[in-house]
Amino acid sequence: MKKIVLSAFICAICGLGFAQQSITLNAAIDTALKNNALLKNEQLKTQYQQMLIKTVNTMPHTNVLAEAGQINSIYYDTKIGISQSFSFPKVYKTQKELYNQEWISSLLNLNVKKVLLKKQVAQIFYSIIYLQKNKQLLQSSDSLFTAFYKKAVLRLSKGESNILEKASAESQLGQITVQLNQLEQDEKMLQIQFQLLLNSSKSYTPNAESYKATIQFLTDTTLLKEHPEIKIIQQQQNIAAANIAVEKSKLMPDMIAGVSNTSIKGTGADNNLYSGAKRFGSVQVGVGIPIFTKAQKAKINSAKFSKQIAENEYSVAIQKLQSEYEWAFTQYNKHLQTVQYFETKGLQNAELIASTANKQLANGIINYLDWVQLINQVTIVKNEYIDAIKNLNQSIVQLNYFSNK
Repeated sequence: MKKIVLSAFICAICGLGFAQQSITLNAAIDTALKNNALLKNEQLKTQYQQMLIKTVNTMPHTNVLAEAGQINSIYYDTKIGISQSFSFPKVYKTQKELYNQEWISSLLNLNVKKVLLKKQVAQIFYSIIYLQKNKQLLQSSDSLFTAFYKKAVLRLSKGESNILEKASAESQLGQITVQLNQLEQDEKMLQIQFQLLLNSSKSYTPNAESYKATIQFLTDTTLLKEHPEIKIIQQQQNIAAANIAVEKSKLMPDMIAGVSNTSIKGTGADNNLYSGAKRFGSVQVGVGIPIFTKAQKAKINSAKFSKQIAENEYSVAIQKLQSEYEWAFTQYNKHLQTVQYFETKGLQNAELIASTANKQLANGIINYLDWVQLINQVTIVKNEYIDAIKNLNQSIVQLNYFSNK
């Protein structure tokens, strides 16, 4: 008895540890946006790009030179010099603009990841609900055919029916059991994906006020140009333009500035005698002129070609997204009509068939095998309705993705 009580206690504790909390779609999306590991990584990338902006003023190493020898006369003198090369301010300005555009691109990419994450969460959310609805239908059928099986066994024992009726009931129950097991495994796999997207220490299960998803229509299809997927492709044009400016600025000469300090021994130009203790300074100013510019001009032409590619990709992306939206909208209308048919006629007819079959079976008008065929028809109709809702929800999720909702 102690072992039994202890085992029961452990099972209860384990059950509490793995208890799932229900969550709405909006709450699930908010949780995913806050906790998703891949999204956090994208946020780190944006911070990295922002930090790069501060590196635009990086200059070449400072040159420090020392000389010793017969610099000015037969006597040995020493000379120390320091020089620094740097680019024109325009070069740093164009480089900063390029880094700014790349940072903006990383922010836009983060927005793309967010809308994709919303879409993934919604897809799995409604897929789990679809499996739950299917499970409820199968459980209802299981209860129905379990009662049928018990009656078939009783009738067989009394000689009121043959083995076919009992075998049919066993076959129906077996199929339902197999389907329930498959649904259980499918739901577990989807729950793992759902938990991964939410990346939460708590375990959640979808809870929808309505089985149907809420749709957010685009008021104007021209708003597709504002979709993050398009904005990031458009941003490639800005990056390409900034890169052209950077490559052009590299044709500008470099600036060189330096100072030196040297000793002089012997008689100087002023006819004074110097022992080397007194030192003399000078200033150097120069420019680094780009003489061999063929390769750099080729880079400029390449950058211009890259901008043309970005412009073409933007046009293609607009057409592609427009086409995908129209296709998704057509799919939505198709699935909506199917759902409306079931809700106005299909389900009503199925309920009528079920109630009539039950009455006729009770009155002895039909036998059990006829009743099984009619009930299976009802189950098929209900299952097709659940499938129609699933297809409608997936088309709504896709349209909401285009609407950035």
